[in-house]
Amino acid sequence: MGKASRRRRDHRLGQSRPRPLALAFCDVDFERGSRAHGRGVAPAPPEGWVIGRAGLVHAEWNGEELRITGDELIDGPRPASRLINALHGKQLVIGHGILTADLRAAAMVTKVPDSLLKRTIDMLAFAHRIRGKRYPTGCGLSALAKANLRNPRTKPAYPSSAAGLRPGGGKHGMSPERGDNDPREDALLVARLWQTVITTRALAWGAGSSSWTDYHGNTRPGAPAGAAALSDDNIAELTGHHPHIEAVEWAQRVREEGRVMRPTDFDHMASRLALHWAKDLPAPQQVRELADTLQQAGQIPADRHMGTEELLTAIQCLGPRQNLDVRERILSDKRLTKLLRENLSIRLWEITHPEWMKTFWDTRKLARTTAIGELRLSHLKLEQRQIRGHVLDAMDTSGPAG
Repeated sequence: MGKASRRRRDHRLGQSRPRPLALAFCDVDFERGSRAHGRGVAPAPPEGWVIGRAGLVHAEWNGEELRITGDELIDGPRPASRLINALHGKQLVIGHGILTADLRAAAMVTKVPDSLLKRTIDMLAFAHRIRGKRYPTGCGLSALAKANLRNPRTKPAYPSSAAGLRPGGGKHGMSPERGDNDPREDALLVARLWQTVITTRALAWGAGSSSWTDYHGNTRPGAPAGAAALSDDNIAELTGHHPHIEAVEWAQRVREEGRVMRPTDFDHMASRLALHWAKDLPAPQQVRELADTLQQAGQIPADRHMGTEELLTAIQCLGPRQNLDVRERILSDKRLTKLLRENLSIRLWEITHPEWMKTFWDTRKLARTTAIGELRLSHLKLEQRQIRGHVLDAMDTSGPAG
């Protein structure tokens, strides 16, 4: 066979083979304090959470086999915008909770382009829809991994959570520790889950606990385990050839209903916060002035440039109601109250001193089990009070409250 014949043959074979599908599997970790809640207190919706870091696993799917091509850890400053930038391109983006939580939190501090939403698949939303019940019990990543992969999740989940949508009860009303697990581990788990669902053309879900607590503190009954065969349309959706309805209607659902998955409950606070995404706000000038004042007073490192995303992240660190109050004031160009300025000043210090905050949280964890940890924590709490005093003294020089 001559060269010309080989080229014609290779061309025909190339035309008969579909081009491999480029995929990016994603998992996001949130800052523990941003998911704080307590007994009798409604936890913050995702619009009140702060992205801490993210893990990506890149892969190719040739119709029969998933080939991992690389991975990426997004850590450090401005994780939300760096995550969005890392997901640029034409690859299909797949996550568990990526639409129901991750991108909702990201949109509060950076722009989430429509082009990304059009190629995003949320395995949590998909599983919940296939399961066909009102509440998402049994559709958490741990439950799906156990039911479909027969392999328990290595990364601990929040206890008493509804499919990973909200944190469970923890000491002092704070989110429990997840340790130092790499988010790429869960991204790889999502990849294996996706591959299994595609190749078996079936999805199984786990049994819900005998009862669970939803966003609003209401006790809900559990649900039995089950499985369903997937149609050609379902497979086409998971491979990006048919629209993923939760992605198509994402902005409308979040803003009008405060939810992504139906028929779960409406969330009024989430929908109000979602009306103040980063793309809808003018520059947070008053927050910038606070940051400049703290920097001039030596409370923020002199070489630390505070971009808009970091200023909005400081707002995210507030409780949902104060978060909303600040955003509404920015939108209406109304002065911040003294309480808001004080709380924002403290949050600005915290996000510009991540090493100190990590030491504080690590020591707090150690204090639960050792006496030396309790002693160290008492010293850090004293230091924390002194730091906050210096921050508030500096804040008083930034002008009168409105």
